[in-house]
Amino acid sequence: MQTGTVLSRLALAGALIAGALPALAQNATTPAAKLDIAGVRIGMTEAEAVKAVQAFDASAKLKRNLATFPYFDGVNSLESPEFLDQIGVTMAGSGIGIWFASPPAEPRVIAVMRRGSAPQPPGSEQMMASLVARYGPYAARTPPVAGGRAVVHWSEEGKPQCSVDKDRKGQRIPWNNAMGTLLQPGAVKVLEQYARQRVPHLVDALGPTPDVARCGIVLRYEWNSEPVQNFEAWLVDQGGMVASSRRSAAWVEQLKAEAVRKLKGQGTAPKF
Repeated sequence: MQTGTVLSRLALAGALIAGALPALAQNATTPAAKLDIAGVRIGMTEAEAVKAVQAFDASAKLKRNLATFPYFDGVNSLESPEFLDQIGVTMAGSGIGIWFASPPAEPRVIAVMRRGSAPQPPGSEQMMASLVARYGPYAARTPPVAGGRAVVHWSEEGKPQCSVDKDRKGQRIPWNNAMGTLLQPGAVKVLEQYARQRVPHLVDALGPTPDVARCGIVLRYEWNSEPVQNFEAWLVDQGGMVASSRRSAAWVEQLKAEAVRKLKGQGTAPKF
C-alpha cells in the first residue's frame, strides 16, 4: 500500500481487408454496461472491480494506492483524509491500472488502463474483428495503414462524444489529441483546458460553450505493429471524472476554510 499526494485528478473483417470504413461503424454508440476492460466497468465499487479482475485472471496481483489532497491554512501545510486513488494490477502479459472517484464522492471506478501482449500475436484484422465481436460496432477508427497501426474508439450511448473528430472527407476518426484527455492523473486538467480553448470537435459535441462534465465514456484500443504484439486500452468516464474533480476541489476548499477558522479561533495576542 502506498500513499501519494494528488495535486490534480482527476464480423467486420471483410470490410477491414478492403480498407473501408463500413457505414455500420460510423457514429455507432454502445451501452455503458457493454464497455469494460478485463471485466472492470465504470461505476464499479472497489469490491466489484477486484472481483472482476480475479474472475478475469485468478493469478492477478493487486496493490491499493491511497492518496490525499494538500491544502494550506495560512500557517500549516495540511492534507485531507486518505482515500483510495488507484489499484495497480499485474498479471501474465498485462498490467492494469484502475482509478476511483475522489472524495466527497463514493470511491467508484472512473478510469481503467491496460497494457497487454499476446503470446501468439494476432493480425491487425483479426484483432479488430475480435474487438468488434466483443464490444459491437465502433464509433471511430483510424483508416487501415501499412504496418498495422490502428486506433479505435467506442463511445457511450446517449452521451456527447468528446474524443471523436472528423477528417477532411467527413469520416469520423479518433481525435488526434485524445490521449491527453484519457491519461491519469492529468486528464481532467487537459479536458478543461481544451474546453476553455473551445477546441472545434468539443464545440461540435457540446455546443458553443462546452462543458466537459457532459462528456460520455470512451473506450480506446491502440496498437502499432503487424502482427499485434502489444496493445494498450483505456476506458474513461470523461464527464464523470471532470464532475468528480470539481466536487473534490470544492470539498478541499471547505476543509481549508474550516482549518482557517479553527486557526483563528486558537490565536492569542502577544503580551504588550
